[in-house]
Amino acid sequence: MAMLGWGCATSYATPPIPSAPLAVQPSDAALVESPYRRIEGLTQGTILHVPTGVTLTKPQLIDMLAAARIVYVGEAHDNLRHHQVQLDILRGLADRLPGKVAVGMEMFQRPAQPQLDRWSRGELDERAFLTTWYDNWTEDYDYYRGILTFVRDRHIPLLALNASERTAHAFANNGLDALGAEERVSIPEIDTGDPFHRRQMEAAFGAHAQGAGFDAFYRTMLIWDETMAQTVADFVTGPAGRGKLLVVFAGGGHIAYGFGIPRRAFRRAPVPYVTILPQTDIGQAPQNSAHAVMEVEPVTFPLPAADIVWAVGYEDLEASKVRLGVRIEPADGGVLINDVTSESAAARAGLREGDLIVSFDGEPVRKPVDLIRLVRAHRPGDRASLSITRESHPLTIDVSWPR
Repeated sequence: MAMLGWGCATSYATPPIPSAPLAVQPSDAALVESPYRRIEGLTQGTILHVPTGVTLTKPQLIDMLAAARIVYVGEAHDNLRHHQVQLDILRGLADRLPGKVAVGMEMFQRPAQPQLDRWSRGELDERAFLTTWYDNWTEDYDYYRGILTFVRDRHIPLLALNASERTAHAFANNGLDALGAEERVSIPEIDTGDPFHRRQMEAAFGAHAQGAGFDAFYRTMLIWDETMAQTVADFVTGPAGRGKLLVVFAGGGHIAYGFGIPRRAFRRAPVPYVTILPQTDIGQAPQNSAHAVMEVEPVTFPLPAADIVWAVGYEDLEASKVRLGVRIEPADGGVLINDVTSESAAARAGLREGDLIVSFDGEPVRKPVDLIRLVRAHRPGDRASLSITRESHPLTIDVSWPR
């Protein structure tokens, strides 16, 4: 089954239906998703209450969501239309409940919380915030700019939900044995026994699910979901969340069917919640958009995909992006190029493996995130000047990206 996004590296649109030990015939698949109406092929703009098949207006949706303590909104990370749905929901709730809304995001690791607090208070400008963004997330900031600008302008509390990269990587590869005593304390209780969640992850992992690699992949998904669930539960039951509605933005795979973050958070804090999935049918993807399509083995099981499905189209930023075309690693005095992609901007400019990038358009490049941030600020038709060191000799290299 080809899908527009999924929810980990890409994300969700129309969710696959994972199989489970319960007997559900393929012909019953639509009834599993909604007993009254198929959720595939909805007209764009339709907001469907999945359990009843009732179509909602935006004001009706906001009325419904305002009564919850947690609102989970999924996304395909690289679909601007999904992020517009998220912003519409956030704006509607912030207008309805001024001063009583907070936002939690998968995109930020918990050690980043002090920087997020400064952003919400308006103490960081966007240039400084971009370093935090690219330290935490690889997707282009422009997909999330509208949401994050709204958070800053309204001084909405912003919560870092996810485990640190180091902790998640160590746990995924070697389990608890790879963690020190202090890190072990930070690991939440992890439920490995949900058959629906495991089958969904096997479908996402694909043909390699039976190999050793799946175990590490699955541990990664588990520590992400459980850490985000623990952070959500701690907030809604703690003093900072008293009287507030928490809006959670995460990849659809962490929200669909409820067994990612929602069920795990409910286990810790049984408060009312609503799940929402923006849906984009596969036929709405533009041609040559392989980056947005993921092959997932179709599987079925008897859970609704979400409480609400909001049908939207597809729009990405691929046409406006530029890439340097290098693989880099941290190094003393800059970042080291360890590979150059053929026919890339870097290759055309004459950059080589072993070059040390020291600055970009006069700005120091001290770590990989600096270079990522600076490159992503450019567009087709732009030029840039790189200061590098090659075999102990300083050089200036001009790079260009044709339209």
